[in-house]
Amino acid sequence: MRVVVADDEPDVRFLLRLQLQLAGFEVVGEAASGEEVVGVCESTRPDGVVLDLLMPRGTGFEAIPRLRGLDPDLRIVAYTAVAGQFVRDEMARLDVALVLKTGDIRPLADALLSA
Repeated sequence: MRVVVADDEPDVRFLLRLQLQLAGFEVVGEAASGEEVVGVCESTRPDGVVLDLLMPRGTGFEAIPRLRGLDPDLRIVAYTAVAGQFVRDEMARLDVALVLKTGDIRPLADALLSA
């Protein structure tokens, strides 16, 4: 599966890239903002995207409708440390899988495969 990783923290993107590659995913792009992830997905046409929700220059919340506009079948997984009731409700409304940042790649990999 070809994926894009979007997170404003370079260290998080680096670790996610390594972990996803070890889990058998092909990371075809990275983005540091909600605005940037749309352009990266437009140029790389991935199967899935790992999307941080709180980023500068366009949040993940703002990017989701634009990503769905590019590809309605794109597998989007919100990967965040913030998961209050509002976030859970909003991801359910948008039909986006939600995975908490824990350092364990398996829940994220499972969500990408089943999203």
